[in-house]
Order: sequence, then C-alpha cells, then structure tokens
Amino acid sequence: MGKLEWSDSLCVDESLIDEQHKTWIQKLNDVSVAIEAHQGPTRIAEALEFLNEYTSFHFSTEERYMAKYAYPDSAEHLKKHADLKKALADLELEYEEEGATHLLAQSIDFFAVNWLVNHITETDVKLGVYFRSKGIALTDKM
Repeated sequence: MGKLEWSDSLCVDESLIDEQHKTWIQKLNDVSVAIEAHQGPTRIAEALEFLNEYTSFHFSTEERYMAKYAYPDSAEHLKKHADLKKALADLELEYEEEGATHLLAQSIDFFAVNWLVNHITETDVKLGVYFRSKGIALTDKM
C-alpha cells in the first residue's frame, strides 16, 4: 500500500477537524505499516482498535458541532459516518478471521483512497464551508 499523505486537497479549512483528519490518516497509515511489516497480531490488533476508537472520537466531534449549529445536511453526513463505522468493523472482523493478509492490506488501501479521501474532500469540505459561512470557529472545548 502506498502511504496516504496529507495535502491541501484534504483541507477542510477548520483547524480542529483538519488536525483530527491528520491524526486519523497517520493512524490509518500505522495500521497498513503494521500489516505490511508483519509486526505481529498484537500490534496490528492494537492499531486497528485505535483506528476504530479514534474514528468514533472524531465523528463525535463533528456530530456535536453539526447538532449545535443545525447543520442542514446532518442526516446525510451521519449516514456516511455510519457507513464508515461499518467498513471499519468489517476490516477488524476480516483481520480477526483471516489475520494480516495481503487482502487486508489491499482492503485498507481501498478504504483510505476510496472512502476516507472522498469523505473528506466531498462531505467534510461542505461542513467546513457551512461553518465558515456562519462565522463559526470550532474549538476542542464544547
């Protein structure tokens, strides 16, 4: 798998969300590296578990702000979050059933490129535009 790099195309222009996305991408890369380097089941399981937990943390941040500021596309955005959580759960199940396979590494690569990047550049960018249009600057305290 090629490493997913942060770029301006992934910028939502909302520092709290952008910083969380950077961490998220790094953790996704860590999972891929652990699998490709055959770092062992414990390391891979820990990385996948952290990725799942961080995803929930990140989504809860976005969802709190969407609710607080009455984001009009919340329902669609929340559905996409649910879809991602399902995809991550499927990756974790695949690991538990099959181990650290080349197919799992490919699935993570597909997930990163096709879901995460698209979600950030299409869905989260709209959220950032909405917040800026309302003069809302997010903080990590809410």
